[in-house]
Amino acid sequence: MATEHNRQALRPSAGGMVTLTIAEEIARLRDSTEWTSADRHSVSVVKDDALNVLLIMLKKGAHLHEHRTKGPITVQLVSGSVGFTGGSAHFVVSAGQIVALDRNVPHSLEALEETALILTTAIS
Repeated sequence: MATEHNRQALRPSAGGMVTLTIAEEIARLRDSTEWTSADRHSVSVVKDDALNVLLIMLKKGAHLHEHRTKGPITVQLVSGSVGFTGGSAHFVVSAGQIVALDRNVPHSLEALEETALILTTAIS
């Protein structure tokens, strides 16, 4: 197995693997000029043809307005908490929790405090 690591989205080679440390990626986002001037900042940390793993940092009060996705997703909170609406359900998601949605389900969220989350999207 090959192990790769760089600052761009990692792309596993055929039969290979990639590794990264989420805390280091969060620190990079916090140190960026985009984070100081906006209410959110994100970076794809792993990406290939059918999979995208996005690290998103949100400041308190930041919104991701209602939208739908072409494929299933998971939202995993690393730190903080969000108010999450998926379909007709609304609930609070906190650090250590994960939400999974099927494709085409309307969803939105609001950061209740500074939050780091991992959004995984799959295109089937």
